[in-house]
Amino acid sequence: MNFIGIDGGGTKTAAALFDEDGRVKARCTLGPCNPNLLGFEESAALVKGCVDSLSAGRWAVDGIYIGTSGVFTADDGPRFASAVSRACGVERVKCENDVMNVIAAATDAERCVAGVSGTGLIVYAKEPGKATRFEGWGYLLGSGGSGYDIGRDAIRAALGASERLFAPTALAALVERKAGMPLENLVLEVYRRKPAFVASFAPLAFEADAAGDAVAGEILASNARAFAKILNRAAALHDCGGTAVVSGGIATNPRFAGLLAKELDGSLSLSVPSCPQVAGACINCARFCGVDSPALRERLRAMEQEGNAVC
Repeated sequence: MNFIGIDGGGTKTAAALFDEDGRVKARCTLGPCNPNLLGFEESAALVKGCVDSLSAGRWAVDGIYIGTSGVFTADDGPRFASAVSRACGVERVKCENDVMNVIAAATDAERCVAGVSGTGLIVYAKEPGKATRFEGWGYLLGSGGSGYDIGRDAIRAALGASERLFAPTALAALVERKAGMPLENLVLEVYRRKPAFVASFAPLAFEADAAGDAVAGEILASNARAFAKILNRAAALHDCGGTAVVSGGIATNPRFAGLLAKELDGSLSLSVPSCPQVAGACINCARFCGVDSPALRERLRAMEQEGNAVC
């Protein structure tokens, strides 16, 4: 029997095909599959392309689990799972928010608070048999802490510095160079493009901060405070233990993780999974399909960050 675990973010989708013993046979990386950004049908078509590439006509697929950003309401997951089931011709399909991949990748514990900070941000308080969502409202309504927020703040700082409204910063030159156009033209481009475009400027804040730029340093610190505030509040409201598990391209950056750890309440300790989120998706798939075991979870958590991509 063969199964597929999929981790879908706002920037990329990672997937792995594995058997009932936890042996990974193929891996795949494609563009974002967030159904609220692309629409359910387009996202399902992307997942189908991923499934087709992984199976390659060699292996039948007995179940699919998708943990993806863009799953907000109670019916989003089942609706997207149905769309994928129809597109792929696979009966057993389950979809949840991608934070469930983070939890499964990190721990078997019944209690924790967990967050993903990549292009977007979302936090869950996990208790036995229950997971309560905090934020994850999308880029227009978020309060900070995501790649989109950091990228937007970097662009704002660059624009403000170029007009002498804000403090001088190395971000002005870095943002203009990356954009490949004058900053005033970048404003129009931001409104034409999807959120991942703005998030793509987030690494510039880390670059400028590493060079000692005070403006970039405050951008990172303020976004770490915003993320920590949500984690702290979620832990205070629910009986979810003393561990904060975080993942995503922003949260796993050592500089940002260090800032985040300093802002957590004393009752919380920070845990960053060493394996990729797609390993958590595979573990969730195994549970969903009834082939879970400690040995299988151990083997999947040994998955390397980069693997044998086939698409």
